Amino acid sequence: MQVENSDAARPQSGINSTDILVEYTTEGGITRYSAIFFAPPPANMQIGPVRSARLATVHLTQLLHAVLAYSGASTFINGQLAAVGVKHYDETTAGGDLFRIGLRAAPHNLYTDGAHLTDLLGKAAAPPVAYTAWLRGPASPAEPSTPAPSFHVPMSPSEVPHFDWNAQLGGYTRTEPSTGPVIDANTTARFVAPTVVVMQVDVAPSPEVHDVNGMLGLDHTLTGSGPAQVFTGGNQYAATWSEPDSGGLPALTLADGSAAPVAAGLVAICLVPKGQPAGLG
Repeated sequence: MQVENSDAARPQSGINSTDILVEYTTEGGITRYSAIFFAPPPANMQIGPVRSARLATVHLTQLLHAVLAYSGASTFINGQLAAVGVKHYDETTAGGDLFRIGLRAAPHNLYTDGAHLTDLLGKAAAPPVAYTAWLRGPASPAEPSTPAPSFHVPMSPSEVPHFDWNAQLGGYTRTEPSTGPVIDANTTARFVAPTVVVMQVDVAPSPEVHDVNGMLGLDHTLTGSGPAQVFTGGNQYAATWSEPDSGGLPALTLADGSAAPVAAGLVAICLVPKGQPAGLG
């Protein structure tokens, strides 16, 4: 599910109910979420605002063998979705499973909910995926870590979210410099991610993609491997991410070859350019 992350889109609905929330930079330095659900959320839980797809969306949908729900895309992006053969549904083809709400102004008013996502999955008739999620559990005391009570992620010069460990909530809360604490509009509760993964990937301008102001889009390379930081339990773990040839979720490996710790619950993944890691504090 493509979810908008501009100032005008906040607070978003349903972001606390995702299993994985992947964030990446689009035109002009704003970011977008790909909200990944292993199963539809509760029937009456709204999700949105739903917005358009980008090249990173195409790669994620293909690698995860997912069904994509989005507001639409450029001719080039739609062509890429068709070329890789993934199931994708926009506002027109979703047949009512993506709908406009009256409480927000367009284009920030396209939403869905758990009941409509269940219906959309029925239309897609997609086969179950063969991969599994990361093995979940607390970190071993022997695993080398650095205390990380807070950190910031340089997504772009204009988008540098700040994360703070909250032991009472059992995860990292997020604050936007421009709009303040991130909450889920469904409950007004703080956004909480028990695990945050910052993946350094190759990012290059994409002349085939641009916004109405002529700003070029970006292409994120999600295959291969690269440096990663795994934040969980108030600690940082230096890791390497690698994408299996068969697709699925990226493996997260520590220097000794063991799997990096990933706590139960929501995993937030931030895709940043290589050489731009998250900073403590």
